[in-house]
Amino acid sequence: MSRPVAPPPSTQEKGAALISALLLVALMTTVALAIATDMRFSMRRAANLDIRDQSYWYALGARDFAESMVERAMGSPEEALTPSAAWLSGPQIFPIEDGQLAGTIRDGNNCFNVNSLVVAGGNGLLVEDPQQRRRFERLMDAAGIPLNVAALIAGQAVDWIDSDARPVVSGGEDEIYAEGERGYRTANTLMVERQELLSLAAMTPALYERIAPLVCTRPVAEPLPLNINTLRFDQAPLMMAAFDGRLSRTDVEGLLIQRPQDGYGEIAEFWALPAIQALEPDAAMQSVLATTTNYFEIEIDVFYAGMRFELFELIEWRGGGDVRRVSQRYGSFS
Repeated sequence: MSRPVAPPPSTQEKGAALISALLLVALMTTVALAIATDMRFSMRRAANLDIRDQSYWYALGARDFAESMVERAMGSPEEALTPSAAWLSGPQIFPIEDGQLAGTIRDGNNCFNVNSLVVAGGNGLLVEDPQQRRRFERLMDAAGIPLNVAALIAGQAVDWIDSDARPVVSGGEDEIYAEGERGYRTANTLMVERQELLSLAAMTPALYERIAPLVCTRPVAEPLPLNINTLRFDQAPLMMAAFDGRLSRTDVEGLLIQRPQDGYGEIAEFWALPAIQALEPDAAMQSVLATTTNYFEIEIDVFYAGMRFELFELIEWRGGGDVRRVSQRYGSFS
């Protein structure tokens, strides 16, 4: 008996089988592409992490080297803290494989400590220091910020730091920040970073850019004496503010030009200058300048394999070879 023969597939069945096969191929191709893309992404991410890790260790090595340089230099501060000191000339560049390191050390005393806007009262609470507030306003005026805006920023900065909830003149406490879409409150303590100034209601990025090179935050509620030997010409507004506006920019620049090449051995030599004697400086004014430095800023930029990694550190020199790390922040930028 002969076996029955199956009828040939119809044209519709052939078409359906072809479409199914094409869909299966398309699906498998999509899956393969997704897997390949994910693998490439994973490999790239792993490579970026390797680059970041290597940059991080480069930065730490450069930081430790900079700290040791400060320690050695401060063994002879009369030689290190002079107007012609090499470390004041800008970043030092060091080549590395597939990139370079740039290290900068700055005098951390030559800035306006925003935390000096307050002083610790008898009960330990932070209260406004009117003299430092006036100096802050004069500093902003010297930086090109209108006086009415400077008064608002100074008042709001005081209220941001001080311990109470009562607004000072031109200031503002929680009520001016709580009404926004993302409401927040004043800190009521010392600022940790100068970027906190951007939280003030009257501060804008454009205004901040003007004063950022001149201000800083130090972990003390007191003004920093400027080092007359290491003060740069672009920092003239600091000295203008420190002298309560009694010196113009031209006056300050003239005084900086007259500095001895090796700097003043004692601050008394500066106060003995005829132009300064004419101001009849009292003890309060004489406290704004010194020939010593307690704080140093270290900035490390690592350019490696097409990526930039930045490390910023503040250290405090306590004398006797004692260097204390006050703060440190870092991050990578592609």
